[in-house]
Amino acid sequence: MSWYLEAGNDSDIVLSSRIRLARNLKGMQFPHKMEDEERKKVLGFVSDVLLKYEKNSLMRMDIAPLPETDRRSLIEKHLISEDLAQGKEGQSAFISQDENVSVMVNEEDHLRIQVMAPGFALENTYKQAEDLAVHIEKALPVAFSEKYGFLTAYPSNTGTGLRASVMVHLPIITSLGRMPALSESLSKAGYTVRGVYGEKSQPAGNIYQISNTITLGISEKQTLMNFAKMINEVIALERKLRSDFYEKNKDRLEDRVYRSLGELEFARLLSAGEAMNRLSDLRLGVACKFLKEVNERQLMLLLNTIGDASVQKRCGEELLPKDIDMKRADFVREVLLEKKEKK
Repeated sequence: MSWYLEAGNDSDIVLSSRIRLARNLKGMQFPHKMEDEERKKVLGFVSDVLLKYEKNSLMRMDIAPLPETDRRSLIEKHLISEDLAQGKEGQSAFISQDENVSVMVNEEDHLRIQVMAPGFALENTYKQAEDLAVHIEKALPVAFSEKYGFLTAYPSNTGTGLRASVMVHLPIITSLGRMPALSESLSKAGYTVRGVYGEKSQPAGNIYQISNTITLGISEKQTLMNFAKMINEVIALERKLRSDFYEKNKDRLEDRVYRSLGELEFARLLSAGEAMNRLSDLRLGVACKFLKEVNERQLMLLLNTIGDASVQKRCGEELLPKDIDMKRADFVREVLLEKKEKK
């Protein structure tokens, strides 16, 4: 079962948690300076080590031979980045069967270890990523400085090499126009707010990715403690605003949510943006405990599978934009009606 279909802590606000650890091999140039043969050499060094990792069975996926649709689908699932999707020789991803673990090889750094989990689960997610990092460090010489910590291609990652992030659903903070102020406050505290697909992406469906920006001069433990404290404050704020908003606008909010449900159940064409916005309403209705026709599992399934590339991959063919919107509407309707048919 895919990791995102499991239940998670604080899932009314936090959809998922992710830990990334950047590591590089000692004595090798960083990927952006490498030629094809050098990247392939690094891939050769790390491939055997990653395939022998016993706690997760990782499958190697070389990016260059993959069709564009497959690459975009991996981006939509947050398994690879836009940089890795360029598919240069020697760029690869090692992915676990349930897709919660992925290691990008020859992206910005030689190795980007990534672990994802449903809900708010920073500590357990970090423990999994650290275990894999230690496995690599025991087998390969990793670039490390006693003064600076782990050395990375960009100074902003040097030190711990740790990027902790959460995907949060903040519909009321957004609708009340408080997101710019919150983003500015988080930025001053050493955090960044991005869209659903990370750097340079835009928010969709009132979903944002929040991550730390400071990796030098601070320990991994302190990073996670500070990050958890900050996210708990965001959770508390959104919950209070939801409670107040629902109390004062009960009929209006329920009407909005059920209109969105009706649109998703009967629409024959759905753009990705439109689907995300309507699903945001449904998620809010479930969180406020008045929408019983839909559950979190259905919503998480749709969130991770309704991107353009995912729709095309499911159909097994290249589709025109109109056909993508039609197939997306068909799939959304199928998932939402599944619960009703089982009654």
